[in-house]
Amino acid sequence: MQTPAPFISVIICTRDRHEGFRRALASVLAQPATDFEVIVVDSSTPPVCIAVDAGRDVRRLPAGDCGEGMARAMGLQAARGELVAWCDDDDEWTPDHLQALRDALLQRPEVDLVYAAALEPGPLPEPPVVKQPSSGRRLIRYGEQRRGLAISSSSVLHRAAAARAIGGFDRRLRALAGGDLWSRMLAERREYRLPRDLTLHHREQDVASHDDRQAAWELLRRDWGDITHRTNETRRRMRQRQGNVVPFNAETWNASRRELLFQAQFKDTGSFGIVTRALTQALQDEGVGVTLGPLREGTYSPEHAALTGRVEPQDRISLVYDWRSGAAGPRAEIVVLYTMWETTIAPPYHIEEINNAATMIYVPCRENVRVARESGIEVPAKVLVHGVDARRFPYLERPRDGSEPYTFGTNGVFNRRKGIDALIRAFQEEFLPGEPVRLVLKNTWRAYRGDIPDDPRIVPLHGFRRGDDLLDFLRELDAYVLPSRGEGFGLTGIEAMATGLPLIATNWSGPAEYLDPADSYPLRYTLEDTGGEWFGDRRQWGYWAEPDIAHLRQLMRHLFEHREEGIEKGRQASARVHRDWTWQRVAQQVIADFDQLARGVTPV
Repeated sequence: MQTPAPFISVIICTRDRHEGFRRALASVLAQPATDFEVIVVDSSTPPVCIAVDAGRDVRRLPAGDCGEGMARAMGLQAARGELVAWCDDDDEWTPDHLQALRDALLQRPEVDLVYAAALEPGPLPEPPVVKQPSSGRRLIRYGEQRRGLAISSSSVLHRAAAARAIGGFDRRLRALAGGDLWSRMLAERREYRLPRDLTLHHREQDVASHDDRQAAWELLRRDWGDITHRTNETRRRMRQRQGNVVPFNAETWNASRRELLFQAQFKDTGSFGIVTRALTQALQDEGVGVTLGPLREGTYSPEHAALTGRVEPQDRISLVYDWRSGAAGPRAEIVVLYTMWETTIAPPYHIEEINNAATMIYVPCRENVRVARESGIEVPAKVLVHGVDARRFPYLERPRDGSEPYTFGTNGVFNRRKGIDALIRAFQEEFLPGEPVRLVLKNTWRAYRGDIPDDPRIVPLHGFRRGDDLLDFLRELDAYVLPSRGEGFGLTGIEAMATGLPLIATNWSGPAEYLDPADSYPLRYTLEDTGGEWFGDRRQWGYWAEPDIAHLRQLMRHLFEHREEGIEKGRQASARVHRDWTWQRVAQQVIADFDQLARGVTPV
């Protein structure tokens, strides 16, 4: 029987300070409050000794040789309390520490974090020099960097949900992870400093090395610089838009005439280009006059030159689908932004620009609608799924004579988000070297930085393929696997289904829109903290899906042993995709939605 969750979780992170840990734990257990649990994240060799009264809930989490960020992240993930307090092994709480912080936080429902002073603090690191940008929502300013890094973690009490909502601790940081999170929480403008000394700091030798601290500084400089740059770019676009908005001309969109200004990415070597080229053609087939632009020179392919016509005046509805700009790029009065997120948190500069410039946003899955709402996006968000061109991805016959190895495969830009490491692990753990099976990994962009083992059954391919070359690759496969941790939509999965391949894919976010157990194989997952991981061109916060390795192994084994079932499911999946997931249907939804926008009605 599970015990009721405590109101407060107290987390002690310790590493080889046995005496300091005993002192810190004793000061925590001496607190008069009763509704708190204690979690000890232990990186010590040998492990610390925990000898406490059986009536107190104390859990030890062995952490191994990990840094501060990982240790604190483990503690936050394990915390069951609504509030979280910290006591490091070189600190000691005063007897009224927890009660004073708790009272201060509960008296201020608008506050997410309270902190107090620490007596005899050790020397604080000097923060990096970062140019101070203009103030704004969620932007980490220079003053907040200094304040966040100067806060003693042992003097903090915060709401667990608030810390998790902005991504929690950066697991990569072996030092300064506490100050990094407090900086990001201070940027939310919901903190309170209690003017009292509630923590005693003992000058112990720092467990983080000089190299650890230097490496942490470099990562934080990159992160803060990225936030500053992107926020400034967003504000620059919004300043250019202010005072220059062109009123919507109702004559440009009505029952007899529909003209659209489409700001899109048309390059061939990416999903954005594939989607926008297909959507443009489908809109034209439905009678919409599409003009591309304005975008940077060289963005469009020569075959689309005919669509780069009259941009001014921007009195038409503007649809934006380009990762380098946002809703504030065009000057049209009605701007619809097509965007997506691969984790549970939308970047702050996206939120600010959308709320200030967009009329509505499209996202490719229902999970992204939830992310928009919970991240503070105020404009309407509506699902507009992607489609498949049946002419480009027809059903493919795959004649086999029985001598070929059963071939699993995947295709895309390889990074940790795509779960390639999980796929390789599941394949190697499930299939013995002598079994007639192989795994083909086709990376479409640059060399894969992860480890592809020296296994003759694993075939790495590199380079973007299109047309017949792509179909030849898909014809080689017997099953397609997409064990992604995060997808806005997951276009390659539904394209593989269109050709008749049985699909295994993580049943979260984008792929959950088109997975159906009747003709595909949804993969189980758990949501896990991204830890501030960099992928694409920015840092990602929040949670994403961690594929269930045991379930992935089970599904791959099942397809290997039940080939006729896989062939039949692939045939059914192809028929469903060709029937229900056409670009014509997508274009018709856009037209119906824009008909309402032109009349001043928000589509729902």
